Amino acid sequence: MVGANGAAAAVGAPLVVSLRHFELDDVAAVHRWFNNEKATRTLVVQRKEFSTEEAEDWVQRALDQGADRKYAIAVSGRDEPVGFTALYGLRRDSGPELGALIGDELRSQGVGRRAEALTIHKGFSEFDVKRIYGEIPAFNEAAKRTVAGLGWSYEKLLPDHGDRDGERFDCELWSVVPADFYAAVTDSDLL
Repeated sequence: MVGANGAAAAVGAPLVVSLRHFELDDVAAVHRWFNNEKATRTLVVQRKEFSTEEAEDWVQRALDQGADRKYAIAVSGRDEPVGFTALYGLRRDSGPELGALIGDELRSQGVGRRAEALTIHKGFSEFDVKRIYGEIPAFNEAAKRTVAGLGWSYEKLLPDHGDRDGERFDCELWSVVPADFYAAVTDSDLL
C-alpha cells in the first residue's frame, strides 16, 4: 500500500502517531492539506484555494513559538506529516482554542483523536492552561464524537457563527478541563 505522500505503509500495521514542530520542508504537505476539499469541508474557516506562497507563509507562522503553537502530525510509514494540531491563544485568560486538520486520507483511523489527545496533554502539562476550548461546526458529528470521547463538554450553540459561500451555519462551543480530560483518556493515548 502506498500513502498519499508516496510512502509505503504496511497493510494492517498499527499507526504510530506523534507530534513534532514544523519544518520549512513541510510546505508541500501544508499546501496539499489546505487544497483537499474533503479534509477542509468541516473547518470553521475555509479557503477557496491555498497557494504555495500561502503555504510558505503558514509554515513560517507555525515556526513562531508565540501565543499560538502548531504541531505537525507524524504517522509511522509516512515521509511527510499528515495534518496538524494547534493551540491558538495560549496567553488568553479563557484558555487556548484547539485546532486540528487531518489533511491526508487517514480520517476514521484514530489519527485525529490521538493527535488531539497529545496536543491537549501538551496544553495542560507544558503550558499549564486550565481549560481548552473549541468551536466546532454543528454539522461536524465526527469532531463532536472525538472531543466528547476526550472528556470535553458541550457549552453552548453559536448561531450563524460561520459562513461558507454565503450560507451561514451554526457552531458549537465545547471545552475541557484537566480533570475531565485525564479521566477520559488512557495512558496509551498519551504515549
